[in-house]
Amino acid sequence: MAHNRLLNIRRSFLTSLFLLSLGSLSAQTQHPVYHGSKHYSIKVKQFKEEGKLPSNVIVMYGDSHSEYGGDWNRHFPGAVKIINRGIIGDDSKGMYNRLDLVLPYHPKKIFFECGANDLSHGWSVERVFQGITNVLTTIRKQCPKTELYVQSLLPLNEEVGTWKYLKGKDDLIIQLNNKLKQYCASHALTYIDLYTPLLGAKPQTMKAEYCRDGLHLTEKGYDVWAKIIRPYIYK
Repeated sequence: MAHNRLLNIRRSFLTSLFLLSLGSLSAQTQHPVYHGSKHYSIKVKQFKEEGKLPSNVIVMYGDSHSEYGGDWNRHFPGAVKIINRGIIGDDSKGMYNRLDLVLPYHPKKIFFECGANDLSHGWSVERVFQGITNVLTTIRKQCPKTELYVQSLLPLNEEVGTWKYLKGKDDLIIQLNNKLKQYCASHALTYIDLYTPLLGAKPQTMKAEYCRDGLHLTEKGYDVWAKIIRPYIYK
């Protein structure tokens, strides 16, 4: 009987562990975080292997919107060299954790872009805002001479494509953009509105020709982005 009791206890313990693992998996499926993805690891490894950044460079620092921009130098002939440090799926936490791959080299300018993936995790606007401002504060503290440009979140287009974890979050994007704009105004930072120039005729909706999948930009969309930031690149 004692043996049977031990077996029952063991079965109960293993069942509890199994249920906990299911709960953990469900949570990860509901709000995926990409810091552990293979692509993320490859990009971080690549940045580490590239080592020291050249002096007097511009850094595009963000998520998939920045990474998919590819070689940003093609938009700005004759400008200071531009380094792409965007990673697909990144959020404010991940971008904070990899600042050590950028800040020690004191780049001339940083064009910061972040927030869509944070919102896709189900985080509140306030939580996302705090995560972003934590990154911005760290940049300002460690690189006071670096020109920091804060770019807005981009609009969505659910008619072109729907992203499950961003569906119906157009209002949250606007709220977060407004908070970032106010923050920049009160902290002597330059806020760059990418949202408005990318809109089409329908309110809160990216123009279809600028959007390839409901979230990410076409080449025409990147042309608009480049046109917006051109004065700051050549400044």
